Amino acid sequence: MSVSFNAGTLGLPAGVKDKPRVDFTPNDFVRLIEAKGYRVAWQRASPCPCVPINTQTDQVNPNCTLCRGQGWILFKPAAAVTDTRTIGQLTPLQAQLASNAAVVRAIMTGLTATKYPYQDIGPRLEGQLNVTMRAENKLAYYDRIVNLDSVAVYAELTETDNTGVLPLRYPATAVNLLRSESKVYVEGTDYTVVAGAVTWATGAVVSGVRVVCHYLTHPSWRIIEHPHNVRLTQVKAKTASPLTPAGDPSDLPVQAIAKLEFLL
Repeated sequence: MSVSFNAGTLGLPAGVKDKPRVDFTPNDFVRLIEAKGYRVAWQRASPCPCVPINTQTDQVNPNCTLCRGQGWILFKPAAAVTDTRTIGQLTPLQAQLASNAAVVRAIMTGLTATKYPYQDIGPRLEGQLNVTMRAENKLAYYDRIVNLDSVAVYAELTETDNTGVLPLRYPATAVNLLRSESKVYVEGTDYTVVAGAVTWATGAVVSGVRVVCHYLTHPSWRIIEHPHNVRLTQVKAKTASPLTPAGDPSDLPVQAIAKLEFLL
């Protein structure tokens, strides 16, 4: 039995060279990141220089005012590459989140919720994703990334103090529920939400009240692994005098794995 194929179903399309390039064009990756990437506030992470309280285990000082007992400090990347044409305007809250950070764009894909079928308690939600940024913006372990245009739900138990502002881990964009064991607080009457802060009305609450706040916030991520910290391509096309016989090496965008900060 003979099998016939229509013209054009095999081989390369008409007009396409039969010697495809084996290198990549870095500018194509950059254009994709700047056109499709999320706006994020990026901070570098570094171990805190505080003196450990235990020299055998190197346990960090829980009373350190610099790292607040976490062992890591965050600082603004000095050499970050930001395309101001694609960053755009920032709201007051976004500007606050970016005050000690670099505003860049990042491709964020592959959010996972890995299940362990033999786990006794139940499935473990990983909350991980892949982050791809320009080659110049080198990601490292425990760097912090905050989505500036996305919001996610977060709930926490906290306690009122005498500052007039509810202590929250993250700045709130909106509050879904705020209540104590005996009272539900009403927005506009008992509190207001302005620039991420939940501010109490005068006389609405006293110090030392345990409350739960269910709210929306800009999600924060921490880098937990960077499998593609260094990626190169050998650019061969239009290279007059290549540095190597294979071509000039050119950096490609870096990729890392991030995890929701509150799950660490």
